[in-house]
Amino acid sequence: MKSYLTILTEQAQSVGLSLLEAFKGADIPTSTYYRAVNGVTELRHQTAVKVMNAIEKFHALQQARKYTKSLRADGKTVNRRTIRAKFKPRSVSG
Repeated sequence: MKSYLTILTEQAQSVGLSLLEAFKGADIPTSTYYRAVNGVTELRHQTAVKVMNAIEKFHALQQARKYTKSLRADGKTVNRRTIRAKFKPRSVSG
Protein backbone atom coordinates (compact mmCIF):
# COMPACT_ATOMS: atom_id res chain seq x y z
CA MET A 1 0.00 0.00 0.00
CA LYS A 2 1.41 3.38 -1.01
CA SER A 3 1.79 6.18 1.49
CA TYR A 4 0.23 9.58 0.95
CA LEU A 5 3.67 11.02 0.37
CA THR A 6 4.44 8.54 -2.41
CA ILE A 7 1.13 9.19 -4.15
CA LEU A 8 1.56 12.96 -3.93
CA THR A 9 5.15 12.77 -5.18
CA GLU A 10 4.11 10.73 -8.22
CA GLN A 11 1.21 13.03 -8.99
CA ALA A 12 3.34 16.18 -8.69
CA GLN A 13 6.03 14.71 -10.94
CA SER A 14 3.46 13.76 -13.56
CA VAL A 15 2.41 17.41 -13.95
CA GLY A 16 5.93 18.83 -13.69
CA LEU A 17 5.62 20.39 -10.25
CA SER A 18 7.89 19.96 -7.27
CA LEU A 19 6.20 18.58 -4.20
CA LEU A 20 7.50 21.50 -2.13
CA GLU A 21 5.77 23.95 -4.49
CA ALA A 22 2.57 21.90 -4.19
CA PHE A 23 2.72 22.21 -0.40
CA LYS A 24 3.27 25.95 -0.71
CA GLY A 25 0.34 26.21 -3.14
CA ALA A 26 -1.87 24.43 -0.62
CA ASP A 27 -0.82 26.86 2.12
CA ILE A 28 0.70 24.05 4.16
CA PRO A 29 3.79 25.01 6.18
CA THR A 30 7.07 23.86 4.66
CA SER A 31 7.97 22.32 8.02
CA THR A 32 5.19 19.78 7.45
CA TYR A 33 6.70 18.95 4.06
CA TYR A 34 10.19 18.46 5.50
CA ARG A 35 8.92 16.34 8.40
CA ALA A 36 7.05 14.08 5.98
CA VAL A 37 9.94 13.79 3.51
CA ASN A 38 12.47 13.02 6.25
CA GLY A 39 10.21 10.35 7.76
CA VAL A 40 9.67 12.12 11.06
CA THR A 41 5.87 12.08 10.73
CA GLU A 42 3.22 10.72 8.40
CA LEU A 43 0.91 12.99 6.46
CA ARG A 44 -2.66 13.28 7.63
CA HIS A 45 -5.41 12.53 5.18
CA GLN A 46 -6.69 16.11 5.29
CA THR A 47 -3.21 17.47 4.50
CA ALA A 48 -2.79 15.05 1.61
CA VAL A 49 -6.17 16.10 0.19
CA LYS A 50 -5.21 19.78 0.34
CA VAL A 51 -1.93 19.13 -1.48
CA MET A 52 -3.66 16.93 -4.06
CA ASN A 53 -6.19 19.70 -4.77
CA ALA A 54 -3.33 22.19 -5.17
CA ILE A 55 -1.64 19.88 -7.69
CA GLU A 56 -4.90 19.51 -9.63
CA LYS A 57 -5.40 23.27 -9.63
CA PHE A 58 -1.87 23.82 -10.95
CA HIS A 59 -2.38 21.21 -13.66
CA ALA A 60 -5.69 22.74 -14.78
CA LEU A 61 -4.09 26.17 -14.93
CA GLN A 62 -1.18 24.75 -16.93
CA GLN A 63 -3.56 23.09 -19.41
CA ALA A 64 -5.66 26.27 -19.78
CA ARG A 65 -2.55 28.33 -20.53
CA LYS A 66 -1.43 25.81 -23.12
CA TYR A 67 -4.86 25.78 -24.77
CA THR A 68 -5.08 29.59 -24.77
CA LYS A 69 -1.64 29.86 -26.32
CA SER A 70 -2.63 27.48 -29.13
CA LEU A 71 -5.85 29.42 -29.78
CA ARG A 72 -3.96 32.69 -30.04
CA ALA A 73 -1.37 31.10 -32.32
CA ASP A 74 -4.20 30.04 -34.65
CA GLY A 75 -5.62 33.56 -34.63
CA LYS A 76 -8.84 32.62 -32.85
CA THR A 77 -10.57 34.73 -30.23
CA VAL A 78 -10.06 33.78 -26.62
CA ASN A 79 -12.98 33.79 -24.20
CA ARG A 80 -11.60 33.46 -20.67
CA ARG A 81 -14.91 32.34 -19.22
CA THR A 82 -15.28 29.32 -21.49
CA ILE A 83 -11.63 28.36 -21.09
CA ARG A 84 -11.91 28.46 -17.30
CA ALA A 85 -15.03 26.33 -17.43
CA LYS A 86 -13.35 23.84 -19.73
CA PHE A 87 -10.33 23.37 -17.47
CA LYS A 88 -11.97 23.56 -14.06
CA PRO A 89 -9.89 21.50 -11.63
CA ARG A 90 -11.57 18.56 -9.99
CA SER A 91 -11.28 18.63 -6.26
CA VAL A 92 -11.15 15.78 -3.82
CA SER A 93 -13.24 16.25 -0.72
CA GLY A 94 -11.68 15.36 2.59
